[in-house]
Amino acid sequence: MQATELKMQFEEQNLVAVILSYADANHYLAGGVDTKGNYFLLENKKGRTETFNSMREAEITLAELGAVNAIFEMETAYDEMIGSSKNERCKMMVHLTH
Repeated sequence: MQATELKMQFEEQNLVAVILSYADANHYLAGGVDTKGNYFLLENKKGRTETFNSMREAEITLAELGAVNAIFEMETAYDEMIGSSKNERCKMMVHLTH
């Protein structure tokens, strides 16, 4: 989803901001999630998913798009090894400051 559309979705409260991470990965993804759990990730002008080198970069970008809070969600290989379901991923709400 392009930045302008994502900003509009935040303004209309159709999506909640989200930052996604995979443990031991060197990048983060940012975007929005709807009430059904569908993710809409931020894309660059070429339509490719935008990656961020730090959680802070993702936070700043989401804040610039009007998000005040974001769900930070991390998945690890350990979740799969111990049999955790997808709904049991590590999640927490973070306050975005610019």
